[in-house]
Amino acid sequence: MIEEHVNFNSGGLTLEGVLSYDENVLEPPMVLLCPPHPHLGGDMENNVITELGKVLAENGFATLRFNYRGVGGSESKLNNIAEVYEYWETILNNDDCSDAIVDATAAINYLESTVGTKKTFITGYSFGAIVAMMLGLEHTNIWAIASISAPFGRFDTSFLSDCKKPKLFICSDNDFATTLEEVEKGMLSISEPKILDIMNDCDHFYIDKELEITNKVLRFFNLNTSK
Repeated sequence: MIEEHVNFNSGGLTLEGVLSYDENVLEPPMVLLCPPHPHLGGDMENNVITELGKVLAENGFATLRFNYRGVGGSESKLNNIAEVYEYWETILNNDDCSDAIVDATAAINYLESTVGTKKTFITGYSFGAIVAMMLGLEHTNIWAIASISAPFGRFDTSFLSDCKKPKLFICSDNDFATTLEEVEKGMLSISEPKILDIMNDCDHFYIDKELEITNKVLRFFNLNTSK
């Protein structure tokens, strides 16, 4: 497996990412990985995101994980660390995904222009799950969406009420970001096809559960690659 540190443009800002792939696989399907909110462990080195990037690439996918603006080595229009912190705190408090979606769109455009295949998938974790769902709905080339620990209690998921793309939702039974009751209520507003997978005896951070999650996502994407 090859990992390349890459840069791409998003609204005049240079963002950083890691492109992972097996050089022996021709025309690999592509997966964009959307990290959590920066104030909640959200960068491209997150434990869940890195495991997804590595294992999916080892199994024939080309993956791109990236940092949102102002995170890690990704540029920001703000002047200092304090302003970047305040910016992301405002994003968190207002549940505003707009800039993150701009960055994720730039990332998937870069992935598609670099790899050049027609099968594109998207997955996201926590805040990144909402970003992935919103972009997955809008982007015509995305075949399927995998959501990990989406904060159902904070976001209205009815925007997926007419989404006919295959959708996988992985949630934990002890998640501080959402309750199982909120998950079940949110799932009611989401159209088929959809799969809800509740993982028992783990919390929002999935420590030591990363491979289990990744294998669920891998099976789901493999199933939809063959269609």
